[in-house]
Amino acid sequence: MNGFELPADVRQLIRDSVPTPDALEALVLLVRNPAQSRTAEEMVVAMLPIVVSESAMNDYLALFRSHGLVVEQEGARFAHQPATPGVEAAVRGLLKAYNERPVTLIRTVYAIADSKRIQSFADAFKLKKDE
Repeated sequence: MNGFELPADVRQLIRDSVPTPDALEALVLLVRNPAQSRTAEEMVVAMLPIVVSESAMNDYLALFRSHGLVVEQEGARFAHQPATPGVEAAVRGLLKAYNERPVTLIRTVYAIADSKRIQSFADAFKLKKDE
């Protein structure tokens, strides 16, 4: 990892699965405690003093599950269990950046989120061909 840029797999992980800094914190909490499964409500409490609504946490957990970062267990409990070695490598890179380059990581999360919002705004003005 150079001084200003995260590895491509970590940037792709953020682009696909980490829409906000709160989502980043939720994912890190799960990754650091892979043997412990939690409900959305337990995640909200564990993240204090960061305030995240249970609804937002449910959205984050669903996103993480859909991208193979976590598994849902009985009772709507979630635990970190990467679906593939590639996902695991990206998550490890994310955790390394979280520990060693937190400012770079947060800037990247915000930059990717901003670029998505800008693209969405621009797409709203595209003219569509008549079908």
